[in-house]
Amino acid sequence: MSNTDVPQLRPGAELFLTPSCARQRQYEALRAYLVEGLQAAQAAARFGYSPATLYSLCRDLRAGRLQFFQPVKPGPKTAPKRDAIRERVIELRKLNYSIYDIQKILRQDNVVASHVLINRILHEEGFARLPRRGAGERPFLVRPDMPEVADVRRLNWNKFAQFETPAGGLFLFIPPLVEWGFGRWVSRAGLPGSRMIPPLQSILSLLALKLTGKERISHVTDVSFDPGFALFAGLNAIPKTTALSTYSYRVTRAMTESLLTSYVKGMTRAGLLPGESFNLDFHSIPHRGEHAVLEKHYISQRSRRERAILVFLVQDVGSRVLCYADATVRKDSAAEEILNFARFWKETQGKLPPHLVFDSQLTTYDVLDRLDREGILFITLRRRGQTVLRTLAALPASAWNRMTLSGVSRRYRTVYYTESSVKLRPLRRPLRQVAVRRLGHEQPTLFLTNDFQTKGAALVERYARRMLISGGVVFGEGLTTPPKNGIAENIDFFHLDVLSSAIAIQVDLDVMLTLIANALYRQLAQQLTGFEAAQPKQIFRRFLNTPARVTVTPEQVRVRIRRLAHHPLLLDSKVLKATPAVPWWEGRTLHLEIR
Repeated sequence: MSNTDVPQLRPGAELFLTPSCARQRQYEALRAYLVEGLQAAQAAARFGYSPATLYSLCRDLRAGRLQFFQPVKPGPKTAPKRDAIRERVIELRKLNYSIYDIQKILRQDNVVASHVLINRILHEEGFARLPRRGAGERPFLVRPDMPEVADVRRLNWNKFAQFETPAGGLFLFIPPLVEWGFGRWVSRAGLPGSRMIPPLQSILSLLALKLTGKERISHVTDVSFDPGFALFAGLNAIPKTTALSTYSYRVTRAMTESLLTSYVKGMTRAGLLPGESFNLDFHSIPHRGEHAVLEKHYISQRSRRERAILVFLVQDVGSRVLCYADATVRKDSAAEEILNFARFWKETQGKLPPHLVFDSQLTTYDVLDRLDREGILFITLRRRGQTVLRTLAALPASAWNRMTLSGVSRRYRTVYYTESSVKLRPLRRPLRQVAVRRLGHEQPTLFLTNDFQTKGAALVERYARRMLISGGVVFGEGLTTPPKNGIAENIDFFHLDVLSSAIAIQVDLDVMLTLIANALYRQLAQQLTGFEAAQPKQIFRRFLNTPARVTVTPEQVRVRIRRLAHHPLLLDSKVLKATPAVPWWEGRTLHLEIR
């Protein structure tokens, strides 16, 4: 055979001689055997098959079970949606409209088109990008009104001569703020401000949003044209989102602590802090973003650990007023927070807190020993160890005392308890242990206390009536929503769980404002017969969520609140009788009435 009989391979032939996938290898093996006429053994060996496998492939091919090439379906030759708006898009671009302007105009014509689709049409038609245009060159479009810039120097009292505001109930909080000397608190704390928005006006603006249940600072745009909010804060207009959201960036922990000290002293003078017993707990404020330098903490509402800010809270048992908070807690120092509160209380009140109630995970046995040495009484829970449970299970029935819980909303109020003295290794002296059965758990609940004088039944009832500020209860399992008390009411109405920032020091100010707003509602509730224990949300809905007509003169501000069904209780109280001279109103007196 001459060399001319051997076919010369052309570039690209290797793609057929070395198939890249199993399907192509089958195809080339069958073609070599059926078309090129190679022997079965030769064709099979060339492509790595045995002759038997090659015969099987031939059988499947002849039976129609092998498909090597899928039919190609041609795509659409037209774009109906694009073609339908093409002429309109071209017409609008010739009028110098941008892509987003065209999109808005099409939406007004009930035509939905993405900016990507509009850009593709313009590119196909050869239109270049629009150069940057000045304000006068842009086509007129309806835009939101821009509210006035907040500036205390532009405050014109003639503007407030007479107006209507939907936030009439907001003015009911001005008398207690004046009585407490709120302006002096802000000045003493050295809070930041500017010539346009002084410190007091900034804090009052943030507090107004808290008192009316606004979920986020950005929701200030809902009331940016309301003169009622502006007058409450002593400004020509309430500050905008950027000013309020960035305010906390300049606030330090020392400023917040000073404000907290003034707050506690003021609440004590107002009779809102009896200071006989306190509930203490941690609360985790979850962060819903993706990137934040935060520690992970357990979130009770979600039953899992997530990135969050840990807040330490203390509540006065007698008045249900939150009297201490710290949003800068770290994991490694969390156990010491109870001691920090004790020192804070001694510095502000001149004495240590007499009685504390808290959960077992709040602190350590070493800290319990230090509390005992200081003479601070406490009640806490003890974790159930297997040794302790076996000891309790071995007790005879006569060792358990029967009692009926009083003042507790619980279907089964009959429980059984037994007392003993336990020696825990870090503590210098034994503690009193009270074990209680039938408190909603299969195993007994264990209480630890250094109070050896109070009767065991009274200790159990004290913890049973504890208004847990962590949003859970010890007497029951499977709760899906937190009880409506303590921290739960702050989460519900003051939106404490909505982070104002991913930086703890900035959340600290937001928590402090929550304490002040909570105290204002608690003081108002105590003056309303039958609503002493009502939640802020209920107080706002029944008494405060009402419009008012405001009249301003050089001497006074008269607020005529529109009547609600429960306002006879407000008229019967002393709330409307106060006529304070408001410092941030240039000494004008406030007169409240219901029409």
